[in-house]
Amino acid sequence: MDIVNATRKIGKKGLKSVRSFYEDHHAKKAVLKAMPGIEEYRELTPKLKKLADEYSVDVLGSKRYAPWLYVYSLVRGEFREGWIPDNFFGKVVLPVINKELGAVARFKSFSKVVLKTEALPDVAYYIDGIFYNKDFSVTGSHELRKALAISNKAVFVKIDGTHKGQGVIKLPIEELNESRFQRIGNCVIQSEIKQHKFFEDIISGSVATIRITTAKDKSGRIDMRAAYLRLGRKDTAWVRSDNSVRVAITNKNGELDTFGYTQDWRRWLSHPDSGVTFENMVVPKFKEAIEFCLSLHNTVPHISIVGWDIAVSDTETLELIEWNSNGDIIFSEATTGPCFLGLGWEKLKDVG
Repeated sequence: MDIVNATRKIGKKGLKSVRSFYEDHHAKKAVLKAMPGIEEYRELTPKLKKLADEYSVDVLGSKRYAPWLYVYSLVRGEFREGWIPDNFFGKVVLPVINKELGAVARFKSFSKVVLKTEALPDVAYYIDGIFYNKDFSVTGSHELRKALAISNKAVFVKIDGTHKGQGVIKLPIEELNESRFQRIGNCVIQSEIKQHKFFEDIISGSVATIRITTAKDKSGRIDMRAAYLRLGRKDTAWVRSDNSVRVAITNKNGELDTFGYTQDWRRWLSHPDSGVTFENMVVPKFKEAIEFCLSLHNTVPHISIVGWDIAVSDTETLELIEWNSNGDIIFSEATTGPCFLGLGWEKLKDVG
């Protein structure tokens, strides 16, 4: 049976059930992957499990949302009402609050058009087989290489439709040519950033990013809801979600949490590669970064939640690395949450 006939036979209701099955399966798989690392320092007690199970059923409407509550409870050592499980967020919340606009931020070459900010390190674009300079004027590859070579030895290329550090390529200037970009496809070309000494002293080689999550409430007010620092690993050229160290930022002053976490949810008092400890460290320019992200979000109120990735340069300039409108709440909910109290998300109903 081909896919068309299979789809017709299943029908809309059946397709929702199939989608729910795969979403639930993905959630369980992700939770099972997280558990071994967390269980090195904490055990899921029967009491915590019972509280998570009851909350997922009584408040969120299904026990399918309990596994992520187990993860949050394990990380924190307690259960907190108001947590939003990641699969509830993706399945129930995002379609309502961000609607179909969630994909916009994944088109990297489109970000400057939408946000209209000079804080993006964009220096050129490749769209539909044509090179453009930073003001979207058509240019040739030879002219582009010549212009960029004045102040860049290499650039970062970010492919449209990608996220979480995927679809990123570091290219020497001499490799900016038609044949290479025909294989790459639509993308943004960004300059290298020299990061602030604070981050360079923790780990060098890649630019650390501050993830600031802002959200809109029912009155239209936009506020910061969560933040964390994402650091690269040894011998990596950029920070990837699947190979990084995340450290929660615990308050609006920019103070770091005592522990950092690798992707397997093991926790560290210091960066596993450099040995630099996190306790008592304060992220520079953090208050300014918050205000900057709030000002940007206010220009796109159509989108209710945005994750902003900010870098601080060696001259203390704020650089917008990218933005994410499809949500990334797991780490913040587990370490500093519940982050989204008062938004009414837990009252939204699962109709699939």
